Amino acid sequence: MKKHILCLFFFSFFVVSSYAQLRQNFYQNSCPNVESIVKSAVTKKFQQTFVTAPATLRLFFHDCFVRGCDASVFLANGNAEKDHHDDLSLAGDGFDTVIKAKAAVDSNPNCRNKVSCADILALATRDVVALTGGPSYKVELGRRDGRISTKKSVQHKLPHADFNLNQLNTMFASHGLSQTDMIALSGAHTLGFSHCGQFSKRIYSKTGIDQTLNRQYALQLRQMCPVNVDPRIAINMDPTTPQTFDNAYYKNLQQGKGLFSSDQVLYTDGRSRPTVKLFASNNDAFNQAFVAAMTRLGRVGVLTGNQGEIRRDCNGLDQLWSGLGAGLLGCCHLKGCDASVILANANAEKDHPDDLSLAGDGFDTVIKAKAALDSNPNCRNKVSCADILAIATRDVVALAGGPSYSVELGRRDGRISTKSSVQHSLPHPDFKLDQLNTMFAKHGLSQTDMIALSGAHTLGFSHCSKFSNRIYSKSGIDRTLNRQYALQLRQMCPLKVNPTIAINMDPTTPRTFDNAYYKNLQQGKGLFSSDQILFTDRRSRPTVNQFASNNGAFNQAFVNAITKLGRVGVLTGNKGEIRRDCTRAN
Repeated sequence: MKKHILCLFFFSFFVVSSYAQLRQNFYQNSCPNVESIVKSAVTKKFQQTFVTAPATLRLFFHDCFVRGCDASVFLANGNAEKDHHDDLSLAGDGFDTVIKAKAAVDSNPNCRNKVSCADILALATRDVVALTGGPSYKVELGRRDGRISTKKSVQHKLPHADFNLNQLNTMFASHGLSQTDMIALSGAHTLGFSHCGQFSKRIYSKTGIDQTLNRQYALQLRQMCPVNVDPRIAINMDPTTPQTFDNAYYKNLQQGKGLFSSDQVLYTDGRSRPTVKLFASNNDAFNQAFVAAMTRLGRVGVLTGNQGEIRRDCNGLDQLWSGLGAGLLGCCHLKGCDASVILANANAEKDHPDDLSLAGDGFDTVIKAKAALDSNPNCRNKVSCADILAIATRDVVALAGGPSYSVELGRRDGRISTKSSVQHSLPHPDFKLDQLNTMFAKHGLSQTDMIALSGAHTLGFSHCSKFSNRIYSKSGIDRTLNRQYALQLRQMCPLKVNPTIAINMDPTTPRTFDNAYYKNLQQGKGLFSSDQILFTDRRSRPTVNQFASNNGAFNQAFVNAITKLGRVGVLTGNKGEIRRDCTRAN
């Protein structure tokens, strides 16, 4: 018993000491204008699309409830928080808002790499609340960003749409939040939307409409969400003032118009009903309780001091390239450039072990770009996912400092994606030059094309297991590997390392598309043996030396190669289809 109490004491001391280091003027000396910079970026994004507001607010909640307020929800590694089914519905506008605000902050020389993504998310959340008519409040700052994000960490950490009061209270209490805090934070449902599947059982069941649901409202929901409705259809959480942050949510509960049963239970349960009535009748009381609850929420599991890091990219441009660039390379290497790698089924390409490391941001970027195009009546269902992937790949190369180039268009999407098609179709980290040349030659690509496309490893990451045999083996460190670099890799990838840990492919300029990859090869710093072989084999060394000494020559060769790659096995004319949803055939 004494040991248990002592453990609780140390846990409490750690938590309190962490958030005690937060303060409102944290950046007073290092980046005094941070709040105005973030507000300006958020306001610009909000003026472009209202979805910015509920998306950012929901993103903050999800981030804090899983691993603490550390921006881990942004990280991408193929098995991250954002890949859990409870996070798949997070709107891209929330991520984009913070990423744009981070870029705005870092464009100020005095602020560059000094403000965490976690703090920017907290500030952006406050700003979207105020922009929609809610209270403005002081935000405690000083959070640092987490380095770890795993899908399994989301399990059982977020409230579900059918939770009862006890379940809600227990979950919120685990983060030091009271029932009043929980009810106040639930008021954020005055903004935002839900997909029909989240509440369909309340309006369609064997026993009829949920008796706690206003019948007229239920019939309206049935009209908006008919049986077998498109799962992408979204419904406003607040049917009265959906774009205003106010206390209408609580007035709706009094009328039986809570969209989720976890909303309506706040009024039907006598223990929480008095607070709902107070907030429904007194908007100021709600605002005050919401600010207090948000402040406490913003302290949950924070990293401060020397913990965590100040992330340069909130979700990592290098990781975005891994998803897009590797997606294009993988998709075209397999069945041709037909976006088959994006298809999702029980036996799809993306489920093969060689594709599991593809970053979720790549898929997400194409899906969101498709949605943006289809929102334009003139473009709806006219642009293939394959063409969008090709364009997006060009764009991330340019955004990272690489060449911009014209993209040939007119591809159509494939309908088939099988795990078996991946086997022996992608280059492996231990391939020799002959194996690389043979694989690329199958697609009409020369050795020079192969070396130029390998230069894409100037961006991206790899998991430790992909190269562990080069730094840990019975015969010692791989002799073609720079020994000092190998020892650094051992520190980053110790034995039995967490499999989610990712290492930059380029140890020098990992976020810039340049010819540093080839300079690294000259120094024995190719991460994969299939990288280093390009320099150790005399047949390919001259091209490596040329690209290392002439960035313009590399850029030109890369553009030529990726243009040729984009022609591999394309479907055109009446072949294939224009997929309405990139993740599934029509």
